Formats: sequence, C-alpha cells, structure tokens
Amino acid sequence: NTTTPNTTLTINGLSFYTLYFFNVSVVTGEGMSPFADPIGQRTSEDAPSPPLNVMVYNISSTSIMVTWQPPQAPNGIIRTYQVNFFASGGPIETMETASTSTLLTGLSSHTNYTIFVRARTVVLGNNSTLVMTSTNEDVPSP
Repeated sequence: NTTTPNTTLTINGLSFYTLYFFNVSVVTGEGMSPFADPIGQRTSEDAPSPPLNVMVYNISSTSIMVTWQPPQAPNGIIRTYQVNFFASGGPIETMETASTSTLLTGLSSHTNYTIFVRARTVVLGNNSTLVMTSTNEDVPSP
C-alpha cells in the first residue's frame, strides 16, 4: 500500500515484462472511498539473459549442429535467437532463427570454430558462454 497526496505515482523497482495490477481509493476528511476496479499494466520488455547450455555437434566436415535452451530471464517475448560463429582469426558470421537449434553449413573442413548465441526480445541480449569446436576432416581425394 502506498499513500500520496498527488494524482500520479511512480513505482520503481518493478520486474521487466511483468503484469501488475493496481487499484485506487480516495481518502478525504470524511473517510476512505471503496477501491476502484483493479487495472492491469505490463512493464516493458528488456534484454534477455544469455541462452543456456549451448551444445555443438559435428555433423560433417562442413556442418555443425548448435542447440541451446532459452534464457533463464527472458524479460519479454523471445522473438529470435542470433547464432554467431567464427573461425580462428576470421570475421564473425551471424544467422537468426526462432528455434533453439540450428545447423551451420558451408563451413571449412578441419577448422576450429567459436560459437555463441544471443536471444532477442525487442532488445538483443548478452552472449551465451563461448563454445569451441572443430569441423571434421574431409575424406581424402583419390
């Protein structure tokens, strides 16, 4: 319960993307009015925490399967996941997916890769833990 002499009130310390209900009563010298019907208001979305348990599976010499679990604190509706990967010394490549797994294809054979995942609400979240793996070797040519 909060009492204020004003007709507006700011409430701090609320959690992101949480539905809160408020109801109001007026106090005068004659006493207190009945409470108005509750009004619901959802707080804004924010950046999600990092995705959890990122796992990689070597599928072939040019592909890696990446799986993960949703963030512990989504702080909103997860719209997409951003999967980032790069070969040692190479540029970061990015792909988006709505799923909690993706297959990276067209990779170089027998190459070390670093992979991390980020979740996105209306705001892009922080990096998951970095996971390192290598693609398999190619079968030798005849």
